[in-house]
Amino acid sequence: MSSGEAGERLTEAVLRATRKVSSQAALFGQAVADRIGLATIDIECLEALDQEGPVTVGHLAEWTGLTTGAATRMIDRLEQAGYVRRVADPTDRRRVLVEPVAQRMANLGALHDSIERAQREVIARFSQEQLGAIADFLEASIDVARQEAVKMRASGDAGGGGSFAAPVAGTTTGRLVFLSGAPNVVLRGDPSLRELYRATFEGPVPRVRVRDGVVTVHYGRFNWFDWRARVGDMNVEAMVHWRKDRGEIALNPAVPWDIELRGGASRLSADLRLVALHSFELAGGASRVELTLPRPAGVVSIRITGGMSIVNIHRPPGVAARLILKGGAGQIVLDAQRIKGPGDLLLETPGAGSAAARYDVEIMGGASRVALDER
Repeated sequence: MSSGEAGERLTEAVLRATRKVSSQAALFGQAVADRIGLATIDIECLEALDQEGPVTVGHLAEWTGLTTGAATRMIDRLEQAGYVRRVADPTDRRRVLVEPVAQRMANLGALHDSIERAQREVIARFSQEQLGAIADFLEASIDVARQEAVKMRASGDAGGGGSFAAPVAGTTTGRLVFLSGAPNVVLRGDPSLRELYRATFEGPVPRVRVRDGVVTVHYGRFNWFDWRARVGDMNVEAMVHWRKDRGEIALNPAVPWDIELRGGASRLSADLRLVALHSFELAGGASRVELTLPRPAGVVSIRITGGMSIVNIHRPPGVAARLILKGGAGQIVLDAQRIKGPGDLLLETPGAGSAAARYDVEIMGGASRVALDER
């Protein structure tokens, strides 16, 4: 056997062993979770808190890929078990942070004592020079894994750099969450779709994760509206740039959906006539919102906050609706009703208060024009 062949075989052996170490670490994490009666995601959360320190529930949701509601329930569970506590942010008393409880974290760390002792025995077999090489390899492997995870999220599974999809599997309810500001967003239902969802992006490619029917889209730290504020008198050029950046997501109509956009969007066009919609929320403002709704099953909440330029919402004929406006609008249209002026308003269609199926539309923060009509 040549030296090249021997080196290749040794490289393959190292790669196999590295994959096995990763798998065994995941199994050990699951064993720890089972031992203390928590879920694996709980352990991931506690490890993140231990490394990063106190953070908000929103940050934990971003780290774990959970919705804010699911992250809140996880924190409730961990707080009840005594592993974390909620404290006021010393720099902003209005904010609440989640921090680990030192004694409980020490008890959790004690579960790793046995494996650490065994690993120390293995480490003792190597020289300092060899340990230096091993440490370099492990650190480099961590960086490679992190970079490849980013590439994997960016590449999706549909064959394109900005394409993503996921199987329906056993999903019974879906939730689409944009964790941060977004450019032009187009949403629609697609009855031909066999997957849970399918997404394509032009321009910046966000991180997309799917867990338990929750699809999260995260554009990172860049905030579209902060950028618009910074360019000041160059708003026109900014909007031209945003028009080139587009995200289009098709949803499987067989699955009921909750849709949430945090951090705003430059433009939103959502044709949801074929979607079983549970709720819709847009926070952080938008330049233009065009929302076409399906026939509701029960009372469905539509909530838009943060200040908008134009909001057009279309519902099926005969569907009752209530429009709550806080912050006023230059022009307000509810079917045949047309109102101008600032102030808080409550408008509704005949019989909306007692309707078993209706839309409750709440718009906060003001807008240039708001229209809720039948189409």
